This record gives sequence, structure tokens and C-alpha cells, in this order.
Amino acid sequence: MITRKLVIPVLFLVLTMIIGTVGYIWTENLSLYDSIWLAAVSILTIGYGDIAPVTPQGKIFTLIIIPIAIGLVTYILAQFASSIINGNLAKEVKNRIMEKKINKLNGHIIICGYGRVGRQVVSQLHHEKKQLVIIEKNKDVMESIPHNFLYISGDAKEEQTLLDAGLETAGSIILTLPNDADNLFITLTAKGMNSSIQVITRAENEHSEKLLYQAGVDKVINTSNIGGKRMAMSVLKPHSVEYLDTLLHNADVAYSLEEIKVSDNSPLINSTLKESQIRELYGVSIVAIKRKNFIISNPNADELIQADDLIIVFGTEDQLITFEQCLTKE
Repeated sequence: MITRKLVIPVLFLVLTMIIGTVGYIWTENLSLYDSIWLAAVSILTIGYGDIAPVTPQGKIFTLIIIPIAIGLVTYILAQFASSIINGNLAKEVKNRIMEKKINKLNGHIIICGYGRVGRQVVSQLHHEKKQLVIIEKNKDVMESIPHNFLYISGDAKEEQTLLDAGLETAGSIILTLPNDADNLFITLTAKGMNSSIQVITRAENEHSEKLLYQAGVDKVINTSNIGGKRMAMSVLKPHSVEYLDTLLHNADVAYSLEEIKVSDNSPLINSTLKESQIRELYGVSIVAIKRKNFIISNPNADELIQADDLIIVFGTEDQLITFEQCLTKE
């Protein structure tokens, strides 16, 4: 690392300065201030001439210390100039800043891989203003990561890389690597380091899905199956698919699904969906209600809203925020 190449020589230079100061006190019988001054001008080869060694011991001592100091100063300047020219110093400083920011995170999301799938995941999470850290080992791919994102350069299969990304304090880890074996290995490593972390992974074949679930993955997304079904639906029901695409990818109005838990003090508790007039007042649509381990899909108008229900709702971002404030009101 560039900092180590600079720090060690600087420490030796400081040690040389201390030795020079003590040496001139002993050989020239100078005061502490004059000895520091003489050591500095000798090490930096400035030579103002106001103070100079006059004793034979002092002159010999100077002949020894100057070549050593010149070598150290030259090496430090060369390393510093090289780091600036190559951009290594700026990268090192940036990495240190990111390291400090990552160490302060808690409950964040780690994304392993910034490939085709990883970029889509990062884009959506960033849109939702989630704290995230990207792990990518390909140097060329890393160049495409936006500068305002936190990322780690390394192999996600290595424990140290996961630790550097803050795995111990992270809430979730998303594996987007195209190799199912790599995703399985990372799952086992991550679960071994943080058993409570939520793991969502990509899979390319159905056989891998079973193994990944056995390894402790919370959710497996088979991208091939999803893509194939989407292509088939585009042929079978093209207008419906086109409508959903327009709805979900409209740049002017952002629609999305949200999971909102009903608080104990919500004014909507014990009222039916019809009585609460959710659609009329908030403009959102109730897609499903999760009550304990049971999911009520497309609930009817007479369904009661209960405390601790998880409401899955569809609408615009503004509508969802307003509705969430009502459901979680204390």
C-alpha cells in the first residue's frame, strides 16, 4: 500500500532527525534549539552557514548523517511524486474515506457483483434510498460504479472482503454472481459469519435452488425462469405486459409495491377495507394482507384490518408515504 511505502521512510527520517539532534548536542555542545536547527539544515542539505559543525567529531557525524538523510528524503519524494502521477494516493485516500463510512453503517445491504443483474439491483435500492455496499473484483467493472456509491474491491468469497463490506452489521446480502457454486459458497461463508443476515441470491438452474435453500438462503431468484415466463407472456398477453411495463417504468410517475405493518394505535384497526375507504382517501390498492404466517391475496371489501397485519399495497410513492403514515400512526 502506498501509505506504508511513505510512512516507514518518514518514521526513519524522524528517527534520523532525533539522532542528529542528540549527536550535535554531544559533539558540538550546542543547545537543544541549535542542535535541532543544525540537524534539520544538514538533513535537508540546505546549509545556511549560520551554524556549522566545528569539532572533528561533529564533522564526521555530519558526513555520516547527510548521505543517509539524502537517501531517505529522495525516496520519500519519489514515492510521493509517483503516487500523485499514478493516482494511487487519491485512490488510497478515497478508499480510506469509504472504509470509515462503511464502518459506521448498520443494517445496510451488501450487493455481491456489479454485473448486468447487480446493476439493476443497485439502481432499485439506490432509488429507494437504501444504504448499500457493492463488492466487485473486476477492475474494469469497478470503473463503471458511480463515485457516490460505497464499494469494496475484492472477491466476495473471501471472509476479509465480506468483513470489509460490514457483513457483521449488515441486514441483508444480495448475491448476483452468474455462477451458482460461487453464490452457494458465499452463502455458507456469510451465514457462518452472521447467522441472522438475510440472504437473497440469484440462481441459474432449478437444481441449485434446492441446495441454496438448504444452505440457508432466504430467497432464491431464478432469473432464467423469470425471463422465460416474461417472454412467453409477451406473446400470450402482449397488452397486459405492455401496460405493466408502462406502469412500472413510467419516468413521470413512479409506481411501486410497499409492505407496511399496521401499528397498534392505527385508526384503521378493526375497520373493514370498505369502511376505511383506503382507495378513495389515499389512492392506493391493497394487493394482499399477511397475517402471521397466512397471506390473504386480493382481500375482499369485508376483510378487517388488524394490528400487526402486513399490508402489501400498490401506488405512487407519494400515495404510499401518506398511507404508511396513517397505518403506522402512534
